[in-house]
Amino acid sequence: MIAFLKGIMEAITDHGCLVDVNGVGYEVLMPASQISRLPALGEPVTLYTWHMQREDGVQLFGFLAPEDRGLFKLLLGVTAVGPKSALAVLSALTLAQLEDVVARQDTAALSRIPGIGRKTSERLLLELKDKLKTPAAGTPVLPAAEQETLAEALEALAALGYSRVQARQALQKVAAEALPTGHSVEARLAEWVRRALRFL
Repeated sequence: MIAFLKGIMEAITDHGCLVDVNGVGYEVLMPASQISRLPALGEPVTLYTWHMQREDGVQLFGFLAPEDRGLFKLLLGVTAVGPKSALAVLSALTLAQLEDVVARQDTAALSRIPGIGRKTSERLLLELKDKLKTPAAGTPVLPAAEQETLAEALEALAALGYSRVQARQALQKVAAEALPTGHSVEARLAEWVRRALRFL
């Protein structure tokens, strides 16, 4: 089992990337949302991978964080959900957004994802309800726009050197507070990060 790759970014494609690991090139499939966050060609990269053996060959799926790989594996465990559908979900939703969708049992939100029909959406919501962490009772469910700000704040904290686990825990505490509204996206993002740093 290939658990991770640490090498040099050789090429970026529409579906993933090519990583040079000591002279061996590994083709890695990735969610579209993470492809855009890959380092430049020639730069070092670490990908957390899931190795899948198929009748027609071997496929390697890569993610920028272990939590993303774990979510991919969780999605694969849902009835009738294959790697293509799992990548589609991860391309459209962050972990926080998916938790929110599952908590609200929002079939429409999942059905809007290309390749995810209504039946698959219903199956995902049913099987993920007890497997995926959802907001606890009394925890505010944020609107979609604020979920996007939260996801950006998570990346900003990770860039500062905090682990995604630490950052997510801090941001969950911030989410329980009254946050300013009506400000620009940049201002709200800065406020999320400022408040989260108090808990880190």
